[in-house]
Amino acid sequence: MATRKQEVATLAKLMKKIDIAMLATVGKGGYLVSRPLSTQATTFDGEHIWFMTEADSPKVAEIRRHAKVNVAYASKDANTYISAAGDARVVRDQKLIDRLWSDALKAFFPKGPNDPNLTLIEVRVRTIEYWDGPGSWIGKAATYLAALVTGNDDVMGENRIVDLATGRSRKPPGADRPSRATAPEKARASGSRTAKATGSANATKKKATRTTRNTATKKSVAGKTTGRKTPART
Repeated sequence: MATRKQEVATLAKLMKKIDIAMLATVGKGGYLVSRPLSTQATTFDGEHIWFMTEADSPKVAEIRRHAKVNVAYASKDANTYISAAGDARVVRDQKLIDRLWSDALKAFFPKGPNDPNLTLIEVRVRTIEYWDGPGSWIGKAATYLAALVTGNDDVMGENRIVDLATGRSRKPPGADRPSRATAPEKARASGSRTAKATGSANATKKKATRTTRNTATKKSVAGKTTGRKTPART
């Protein structure tokens, strides 16, 4: 079993592949709202994810009302997907802003790192679920074929949930298994087999009924043609 340090190193490596994340907060009426943000820390430390944003943005107000958030990363090219759940808070830490600042942020904050409308969002991560598979299309096709042939979906790549408080990781219950039919597909297949069996039984029954009727008809006709008569009453 991997240690917490090893799990964090794996997650940091996966997250480094993807710059833009979707931060989901609880908006008006309890509906989830997501928006793209660039992750500011270069290496995930196993505890925090940092974003820079405008202090007057709706997401800041939403976080202050409801701290629970989700951060999702997706890279189709790398075939890597991450979903981090945690608690967020708004932080105005000038030293940290100066450390995380890059000139690319001038497009959003023309006044630089001292912009009074610049603030940080800190997400304290509780759990992370990730999916990581082969990156090339050849690798994807080969592993998918192997999963279908062997019935072992582990070859498709890693899918685990990591509890960062304990460092324990586990495979999600009921994880998707591409090599096996889903419940609806099984139900349809079972229904099809049942229907075929019922249809076959009904056809056999109808054939037997027709045979019995034909036999009875032939006997009746044979009786009439022999010339037998019912004795007259005296």
